[in-house]
Amino acid sequence: MAFLDALTGNAATTAFKNNQQTINTGLTQQSTALGDNYTAANNYLLGQGLPALGQGFDTGRTNLGTGFDMSRTDLNQGYSTGQGALTSNYGNALASLGQGRTDLNNNYAAGRDALNQNYGQARTDLGTQYGQTQGYLGQATANYQPVISQTANSLGQYQNAIGANGQAGSQAAAAAFQAAPGYQYALDQALGSVQRSAAARGGLAGGNATSDILNTANGLASQGYQQYISNLQNSVGINLQGIQGQNAALTNQGNASQSYGNALANVDTSLGNALNGNFMGLGNGLAGLDQSAAGIYQNLGNALNTSNVGLGSGLSSLDTGFGTNMSNLATSQGSGTLGVYGQAGTNLMNLGNQESNAISNATKLYVDNQNNQAKNQMAASSNLLGTLGGLGQSFIDGGGISGLKKLFSGL
Repeated sequence: MAFLDALTGNAATTAFKNNQQTINTGLTQQSTALGDNYTAANNYLLGQGLPALGQGFDTGRTNLGTGFDMSRTDLNQGYSTGQGALTSNYGNALASLGQGRTDLNNNYAAGRDALNQNYGQARTDLGTQYGQTQGYLGQATANYQPVISQTANSLGQYQNAIGANGQAGSQAAAAAFQAAPGYQYALDQALGSVQRSAAARGGLAGGNATSDILNTANGLASQGYQQYISNLQNSVGINLQGIQGQNAALTNQGNASQSYGNALANVDTSLGNALNGNFMGLGNGLAGLDQSAAGIYQNLGNALNTSNVGLGSGLSSLDTGFGTNMSNLATSQGSGTLGVYGQAGTNLMNLGNQESNAISNATKLYVDNQNNQAKNQMAASSNLLGTLGGLGQSFIDGGGISGLKKLFSGL
């Protein structure tokens, strides 16, 4: 059997077939193992790794959102508390200014009341003093009135007596002179004396007596008339003095009235100036308070604006940070997901490379096995030809059948 296998190459063929089967089995097992490992790796990557990656990023986004919301809440609460404190403090300042306005108005009102009361008392005192002064001056003026009344006709009579008013005046003056008290008595006394003197001489009915009577009457009249004019002149002087005194008293009354009016005007002017100063002071004080209030409102507005700007900036920073972090998370998740799918692709590529290498190796083994099969077949053919040649030579040399026996017996 061994001899025939050597001649025919059946052993090599059997080995070739066995090798081919072994190569196929190994290739199949290697491909199965590679596929199973690739499937397990992809299942892990896509079935566990990718969901775990997504869950981790979802958790990160949730935590980031929670932290961002808490930061926004804290920031809003902080700025709200600050703004409340600003509003409260500035409100207290404004309330103090309001109380200041009330006190200022009350104080200036009290000052005006005091001014009006004091200046009113001054007016009352001036009025009282003026009334007393006018009473005294009126009494002085009235004291001149009897003198003026009693001597009121003296000027007319004096002008009649000096002939300033013509014949009628002169006649009225003569009648008034003759009617003057004492004139008729003096005339009667003088004439009686002349008559008694003439009777003593015994010449009462004579011409001398008559002449003496006329001379005495004319002399007495002339002397009495001059005295009458002098008396009228004195009476006119007294009347003029009375008029001058009354005029002086009236002038004093007028001056007193003017002084009273000036004093009242001064009081009113002073009161007006004082009240004007009061109102100006009040106005300036209120203006100062208003300016302070305006400054408080402006400062409050600036502070609130700064607070709002700060809040906006803080929220903007939070929003920017949140967006950046979310973008980073999304980018990281994309990169992670890309890495997972990239790893799966790499695994698939490696599987393909390994299967390609396995196929290449199997192909080489096939080729080598076929080459060995060919060599073995060629060797078997050579052996067969050698054997057949040997058989022929042995048949020739060994005498036919005996030579063949020798040949096969040696095998």
